[in-house]
Amino acid sequence: MRRYEMALVADPQVPVEDHDKQLTVFEQLIADMGGVVHKVEHWGRRKLAYPIGKHHEGVYTLVLYDAAPEVEREFIRRVKLNDMFFRFLSVRADHQKAPTAEEKALFEQARKDYIVRAQERAAQGLADVVEEDVLAGPAPAPERERGGRNEADFGDEDDEVPPTEKGEDK
Repeated sequence: MRRYEMALVADPQVPVEDHDKQLTVFEQLIADMGGVVHKVEHWGRRKLAYPIGKHHEGVYTLVLYDAAPEVEREFIRRVKLNDMFFRFLSVRADHQKAPTAEEKALFEQARKDYIVRAQERAAQGLADVVEEDVLAGPAPAPERERGGRNEADFGDEDDEVPPTEKGEDK
């Protein structure tokens, strides 16, 4: 068996419960075909580097598992057939060590906490809001026109400093 790492980018409009159900189906697929899932990390909602099909954000998930190459091919085939995920990357991760029992317990606890928080947000009607988005800070400055300058680039006309002549020492 080989160790694989798969990063998945899911549609942010899909409910968290459906996303988790699909990941559970994938975990079951790997287990049924003789593989072992070591960890599933939910990275949450993040901004994409470029728009994909009118989406500017995606829900990122990382899966680390051991399986035969046939299992990995089947996993990829099923991800491609699923409309929930619009990007994925699967690589061999033989350099990754399997998590210890303590790390697995921490991952499981983090996953349970994630699901509880997602259910609480869904109950409040804020399923798509992430705390970092709220605390992001002020909006970015307006973009400049190509080749032009903004008024902010210059001081007020009254604040002009007279140019000094060459050779003057102060």
